[in-house]
Amino acid sequence: MEGKQCHVFRRITLLMLIVLNFSCFSPDHKSDADAGLQDTALVNRLNLRAYAHWSSFPDSTMILGRRALALSDSIRYRTGKIDAFRNLGIGAYEKGMYSEAIAYYNQAISVATEEDDHSRKAKILSNLAMPYIALGVHTEALKQLNLAIELADRYHLPLIKAHAIHNMGMVYHYQHKDDKAILYYRESLRLYESLGDSSRSTFILGNIGHLYLHKNDLQHAKELYDQSLNLAEKNKNYKAIGNALQSLGSLYMEKKDWDHALSYYLKAKATLESTGEQTEYLRLLDNLATCYLRMDHVDAAIHYSELCYELAKQNKQLYYIQSAANRLGTMLERKQELSRAIFFYKEYKSASDSLYSADNKEQLVRNEEEFKFKKQQNELESLYRAKVLRRNYILLVATVLIVSLLVIAVLLVKNVKDKRKANEALRNTNEFIEEQHALLEESDNFKKSLLALVTHDVRAPINNLNRILMLIRDGLVPPEEIKKLLSSNSEEFDSTINLIENLLLWVNQHLHASDLVIREFDVMDIFRQIHGIYIKRLEEKKIKLLMECDEGLKALADAEVVMIILRNLVDNAIKFCKPDNQITLRAAVNDQNNRITFSVIDTGVGMSRRVQENLSTVTEPVSHRGTKNEKGYGIGLQLCRYYLGLSHSELLIESREGQGSIFRFELDRPIDGRHIQDIRSLRVPGQM
Repeated sequence: MEGKQCHVFRRITLLMLIVLNFSCFSPDHKSDADAGLQDTALVNRLNLRAYAHWSSFPDSTMILGRRALALSDSIRYRTGKIDAFRNLGIGAYEKGMYSEAIAYYNQAISVATEEDDHSRKAKILSNLAMPYIALGVHTEALKQLNLAIELADRYHLPLIKAHAIHNMGMVYHYQHKDDKAILYYRESLRLYESLGDSSRSTFILGNIGHLYLHKNDLQHAKELYDQSLNLAEKNKNYKAIGNALQSLGSLYMEKKDWDHALSYYLKAKATLESTGEQTEYLRLLDNLATCYLRMDHVDAAIHYSELCYELAKQNKQLYYIQSAANRLGTMLERKQELSRAIFFYKEYKSASDSLYSADNKEQLVRNEEEFKFKKQQNELESLYRAKVLRRNYILLVATVLIVSLLVIAVLLVKNVKDKRKANEALRNTNEFIEEQHALLEESDNFKKSLLALVTHDVRAPINNLNRILMLIRDGLVPPEEIKKLLSSNSEEFDSTINLIENLLLWVNQHLHASDLVIREFDVMDIFRQIHGIYIKRLEEKKIKLLMECDEGLKALADAEVVMIILRNLVDNAIKFCKPDNQITLRAAVNDQNNRITFSVIDTGVGMSRRVQENLSTVTEPVSHRGTKNEKGYGIGLQLCRYYLGLSHSELLIESREGQGSIFRFELDRPIDGRHIQDIRSLRVPGQM
């Protein structure tokens, strides 16, 4: 890869020297990217990736969420902290850790409230209702949803309102208020589709279908499930396809049409296995086990229950551990495998206790289930003790095996410790791989942007020049027309020269490490050079350039870098000024920090807030056209930011549409007026 990059660099340089005879590029200067922007961008990427995994790999959601939270804390990035807490809440909810989910969501709401981030607060309030619904605390769930809807209405957040209304339907769904739940689901569906968002429609249609299935309206339920499946297939949403196929399987299971039920379940199984989707796959295994059990195919039911149990344990999905363990306990008890049955009943109880913590038990109606469980456990333990009495002779062997068991126990402890170390090493390796993947993605985006510029905006004008030269060489252009032809294309050639210079600087900053040579220089000398470079363009566009600077004002920086920065800013100002507009180059001492403030002020067309935000956040070249349709490539602005970062400064932008723009940055002054030479910054490695 590095060899190819160097080859591209050499080819561009050769073209420049041969065709344009242009050699004013200096490759000695490179600056570091703004560390703060890199850190917040990394937090945002971690949060986006965490959210992308919530329904398939909630463990990954929580790992990435914790990394994002730690980094947000270290750089005091409050928005990243809100999103990280929300992702941790989503991951905990998916894993059945409802109390933890509530705690994470409340922390996110607290930070969002402090930041007056009404959009995120409303969204998280809607999320917070879900663990309350799962715990059966419906009053609290409705309270959070009403708050979410109130914020959504007040601040015009229709998508969040649609989400909250859907969750209202969930509350009434779990309360078996079918008609009321259907009303809320349909209103949510209407809102989403009115906003052009059909991605959730397949799941909402499925939920409505479940309610009609509960009302024993099988025909209506099937129509809704078919609509859900068709929409999922149209959108190629394989998780939704698996969900809809399972719903149809459940419908036929209610009709005791076992062949059709198993057919849909097995189609769902194949679909979900192809995607790697795990949470929905757990639901599928649970449904298959239930179906085989209702068919009285106990061995098949045990097989799928064990698969469900193992996968749920692996992913720490408490709900499915509870469901599979309870089913296995019941079936193994029927098969008189009492020891295993007791094991699974204990697993069921452990998972149930984790799902419904002591703080929530008084709010959940579980006394009857616990009584039934204890009764079953006591009966099984009595049977088991009777079996043990018949095998008392085995205890004689126990005394001989004690020493062996102690040795095995020591080995097991050592093995557990070794596994923990190996798992920790694996986690560290995975985190490193993820970070490297993110850097590779950034590098790939840069190369794509660079290639697009080279292939489109550099090749075309060079080919145009080549055609003109060929016409002149072949004598096809009369001598009196040559000057006109070159003059008419001079603006495009100037633009291409400027692009190649900036492009080579841009390539160099990503391929090489470089130093700044810090020296004292006269500011007005730099201003005069800038004026001399652009005097012709200023006259052509009838723009006035003013220079405001005290004679003798000295700055301490790399003079060539300052020339590059000011040249790009003035070039940009000329591009976006109209005839009779004015550009001011200004330098003055800032009394507050004793640094020199450089300003490039124009009275041109200005920028909207949206364009300014794009300039502040986008890290790739972005093209804009000037007032005379001049080409702009966005590389110059990236170079300015880069070199200012290495000079311990930053570019500040103020602009209003139709009223012009101001670009400012600050540089150091000489220390105590002394002449400073050969002060070099730290070497900064290349980005690629």
